[in-house]
Formats: sequence, structure tokens, C-alpha cells
Amino acid sequence: MTNLPPERWFPHIRSEICIYSTHTRTVPGGWTCGRHVHHMLFEINLVLDGTQTAIAGSTEHEQHAGDLMLISPMQMHDYQIRGSENTTFFVVHFQVDDPVFHKLFEMNNKGLYAKGHPLNTLLVPLVMNLMKALFEDSKSTSRLFLHLFTLITELQSYFNQEGQGKELALHSELSYLIAKEIETRVLSSTSSDQPGGDWLESISHNLGVSRRHCHRIFKQFYGMSPREYLMILKRQEAMQMLVSSTETIERIAHRIGYENVQSFSRQFVSWIGCTPGAFRKNHQDDVLHLTPLER
Repeated sequence: MTNLPPERWFPHIRSEICIYSTHTRTVPGGWTCGRHVHHMLFEINLVLDGTQTAIAGSTEHEQHAGDLMLISPMQMHDYQIRGSENTTFFVVHFQVDDPVFHKLFEMNNKGLYAKGHPLNTLLVPLVMNLMKALFEDSKSTSRLFLHLFTLITELQSYFNQEGQGKELALHSELSYLIAKEIETRVLSSTSSDQPGGDWLESISHNLGVSRRHCHRIFKQFYGMSPREYLMILKRQEAMQMLVSSTETIERIAHRIGYENVQSFSRQFVSWIGCTPGAFRKNHQDDVLHLTPLER
């Protein structure tokens, strides 16, 4: 046999990928999703029928049937049905530990890709294949991940061409590490926002940068301060636990960094407009879009 490749040893390669909170849903006129953020997850939202308003950051998009919305990790967003007709959509959230993909996505994602856009033409059949596979056999993980990896590969290839000549974002890795540190503090109940505990100083020290630099880079990259992100995570984690677990409100308060249930309840009322107990009673089906932190 000729043209054999030279002898070479390649490093061990390991990758983790997660598909979370994937669903189809039909919602009535007047419905609103509520502004939220997914900590390290990408989101794909495909409108199957009807029209919705997608709000990514401060930009509004009218999303019609066949239009595709891509949401970057850490991007504040909301969906609203401003007309009177029902709207049906398919949503998939996924996490993949590929720093090159993260950077390309963050640099090039424009949010809305309307029907007829080259990226829409490329991705919608792949999104539909994934949806079909979920309906046919959602337990066949190898098949599902094959569809998802195909979608990610095509998306990365497209963004790689779009990003030719651009420098990768210099501060994306540091911003990512800051976000992960904040997430860890929420999970470990060490994220108290009370006076006397400068958690951002601790994060800055761990990462070997100044507190000021840490704050500036994070806000520049994600459009919110580290404290704003911390409070968003606390709010979403509290909402998720209230409707998806049987833990006491006192235990939930402690798990997200509050010393007592009274402080947590006051903060929750300022967030949501009702007490944790009332939210648990009245909102059992309203937080499908929220993705809990992995403990």
C-alpha cells in the first residue's frame, strides 16, 4: 500500500455536550416568555406557525413562520406574542465545550435569520431533522447527538467563513471564566450579596486580575455587570427550584446564598411581584424556558 500517513500519536480527545429543555409549544395571543438568560447554553428557536416578537438584548425582531432565532449564551432575551393568533415554535438549548465554536458564535451571530437567508436555508432542515428524531425516539441519544453535531458543524463552518479576517474576541475566555466563577458561587451558596463580603474581589483574585478589570471586561463582553448576572442566576434558580422540587422555601433560600428566608422572600417579591409560596402555587407550568444550574 502506498501513500501511507506518517506515524503520529494524537492526544486523548474528550467532549461534553448537553441538550436541554427542548420542546414544541403553542401559545396564545398575549403570551410572554419573560426576560431571562441562559448561562452557558446556546438557543435555537424556530417558529413553525404564526408570528412572535423576539427580543435579544435591546433589539426586537419580528419572527414569522420559518424564521430562525439564534441566542448566544449569556444574552438576555424574551419572546412575546403581540397579536391575537396562536403561535407554535420549536426550541432547543444545547451546551458544547468547544471554545472555538463559542468565540465564532459570539463574534458572528446576528440573532434573526429570516426565511431565505443562507444560514436559515442551511440550518432549518437540520433543525427539523432533530425535531423529527425527538418525536420518533427521544431516548436514542446517539441519533439525537448525531443530528446536533451535524448542525453545530455546519453552523461553525458558516461562521468561520463569515469571520475570516476578524480577530477572535480577546476577552471572551476571561469573561467566560468570570461567569463560571459566579455560577459556582450560586451553586455553593457562597454568593451572598450582603455588605461585608466582596465576592467579586475573591473572583478577581482567583483569576489573577484586578477587581476593576474583572468588572469592566465582563460588562463589555456580556452587556451586564457581574452583580446583575449574579442576581439573574439567583432569581432563575429560585424560580426553577420552586416549581421543580419539593424543597422547603427556607432550604431554597439557603441554597442560593440567603442567610434567612425573610431576606430571600423580600428579594423574591422585588424580583417577581409575589411571595415564593404564591409563585410555587400559581406558576407550575411557566418556567419551561429556564435552564437550572448543574449541581
